[in-house]
Amino acid sequence: MNCLLCGSNFQSPPTWRSLILYELAASACSRCWSKFEKAETEIDFLNFKGTRYEGAVDSVTSLYSYNEAMKSYLHQYKFLQDVALSHIFAEELSHVFEKREGIVVPIPMHPEKLVLRTFAQVDELLNSAGIPFQHILAKTATSEQGKKSKKERLEANPLFEVIGKVEELNYILFDDIYTTGATIHHAAKVLKETGARRVDAITLIKG
Repeated sequence: MNCLLCGSNFQSPPTWRSLILYELAASACSRCWSKFEKAETEIDFLNFKGTRYEGAVDSVTSLYSYNEAMKSYLHQYKFLQDVALSHIFAEELSHVFEKREGIVVPIPMHPEKLVLRTFAQVDELLNSAGIPFQHILAKTATSEQGKKSKKERLEANPLFEVIGKVEELNYILFDDIYTTGATIHHAAKVLKETGARRVDAITLIKG
């Protein structure tokens, strides 16, 4: 098979685990994999006291750090619209979600941005990993959040509105990257205000 990142041909040797558990096949060669840096960080916000949004999410788990290899991956995936790259981290995402209990809610894109990007990159990451999810939130803000400071993001009006039924259950937000955390905290606050019992978050990358 060919590596989705560099195009080189590589062999992914079968293992007993992959045969018995039907694990997803590798989509990148070992050379490309070695360039990514594991983060595996979990931040607990249970006793956190901050702004009206900070502390709304109970915990955040990120799988990889934002280095040059990840920067290149995101550029190719999101901006060059290489949808096939959604399969690169499918196995890792599948493993981490297996350990969690809750309704998975992807962070949505604003409709205008979705038209420009042509696909919802967060949804595709979950689809490739075979993880069921529900669209409960809709993005209401059109301004570019990446150009704002953390303080400006957290003091902004709510970024989301609820479009589905929220029950007194556990929810797991999913996004591609966690930077200041404002997006995750805004989403968690909206879910909790409408009935969620607990809101955790998983992101592919910690910026």
